[in-house]
Amino acid sequence: MRARHPLATLCVSIFSLLILTGTAAAATPITVNVRIEGATETLFEGPLSVTPHGVRATSDPVERPCDGINSLDPWNTVPEPTPTAASVDAMSLIGETFDGQWYPGFDDYFIKRFGPDAEREGRSWGILVNDVFTNVGGCQYQLSEGDEVLWAYNAFEFRPFLALFPTGYTEGTRPLTATATLGQPFEVEVVSYEDDAEDVPPEHPGRTGSTGFENAYVSPVTTNAKGFEKVETGSTETVMTNPQGKASITFTTPGWHRIKATVPGTKEEEAIRSNRLDVCVPALGRTDCGALPAEDQVRVPQTTIEAPAREQKEQEEREEREAREQKEREEREAREERETEEREAREEVEKEEREAGELKEREAREPKERQAREAHEREEREAAEAAALKEREQRAGEEAEAAARAAASQPSPALSSPPVTTAPPPAAVRVSAPKLDRTKLKQGRVALSWKVLAAGAGVKRWTISSQAVDGKKAAYVKRASGTRATAASLRLPPGTYRLRLTVTDALGRTSNVTIGKVVIPGGRRG
Repeated sequence: MRARHPLATLCVSIFSLLILTGTAAAATPITVNVRIEGATETLFEGPLSVTPHGVRATSDPVERPCDGINSLDPWNTVPEPTPTAASVDAMSLIGETFDGQWYPGFDDYFIKRFGPDAEREGRSWGILVNDVFTNVGGCQYQLSEGDEVLWAYNAFEFRPFLALFPTGYTEGTRPLTATATLGQPFEVEVVSYEDDAEDVPPEHPGRTGSTGFENAYVSPVTTNAKGFEKVETGSTETVMTNPQGKASITFTTPGWHRIKATVPGTKEEEAIRSNRLDVCVPALGRTDCGALPAEDQVRVPQTTIEAPAREQKEQEEREEREAREQKEREEREAREERETEEREAREEVEKEEREAGELKEREAREPKERQAREAHEREEREAAEAAALKEREQRAGEEAEAAARAAASQPSPALSSPPVTTAPPPAAVRVSAPKLDRTKLKQGRVALSWKVLAAGAGVKRWTISSQAVDGKKAAYVKRASGTRATAASLRLPPGTYRLRLTVTDALGRTSNVTIGKVVIPGGRRG
């Protein structure tokens, strides 16, 4: 192993210093809205003040980093709050926990449970930010001020995601509250986001990608002591939306009224419940309803309160750990360099001794081998000459006999045509087994290179095809092609594939070379 260049070591140290400096600067809390829609109730909904910090699942013996800093997202250079960490904060505020499976390759948890609702029978948790499924996990995506986080139970059954807001909302953070007039119709709107594709979330919530949702139930909400919210679709106060997704509600009592939208079903709701809307209906002669409901006020988790002291301690521990690792790395590299020099010197001596022995043996062996080879070649040559002479004599006899028969059967001599000989076709093209650069696979790229061992009639074209390995006999799909190049780079979606190189020569003959299986990793939802 080569020793690290001093300049590289300096660059690593500077980069580490920049990260540490950025960590300290990132301690300022940001406010995001967190919503966790469980199997039958909303487990949490409301604004939180959050900072970056680690999290630990109930089945995990250690705390894991969950601030967006990992090798798969190198553009994240400063720790920031993430959807998973913010949602863990939300659960802690109401005395609940979460569980998940940690995947070191992604530096992320696959969420298995929030509060009382654990995945079962294929019903998994999914994550959206600003109404879009994130294309990375909950510990990889970094949040910004005003983002809306939604964790939804059984998120991948193509149920529409509902949103509720007063008529007139266009974009930005959705209003948590609204004001209605006692005894007068209050108009709301329900839209759905039905796109199930993973993508990069927009900078802020909005109406892009939504459509008005007909026959949604807009119903009162009851909230228990923990803060779980249940939509009372059987209430006489429930109203349904028209084809444009709009509905009117008339409140007959003053005070705060909490409503949400959903679509009831026989076994489970047929849509992901909407956000909550708290409507203030002032009494006659008043203009307000008193203090905001507690759930609409910004709450501060204990992790955010303790963040500065914790980050200072973590930074000191990180500096000590990195200094210790740097020292161990330098000692290891010096030891490896010393061992390499000793091994190379030993191998050089062994090589010289081996070459001297081989030279001595060759000098003793070559005269005898040359004499034996010359005698063998002489015998083969004499045998070949004798066989050729015998063949010529036999052919001359056959030709004389044929000429005699022809002369006897033909009254007049005819000119004979010379025999026609056909040259054998060139050999088929041969190529080496392609080499695969596996370091590119985690980026979703397949990089291959090969050599033409025998060109034959000449290479006309080549193609690279893939076959998905999913338990069925899938067809090969053409992924790349060319004529002269002996290397190719292509992108494949996450999955497992068989690859095949097909080379066609100038005569139209094809040769197939099986490359084997490759695995393209991909981000997981949740």
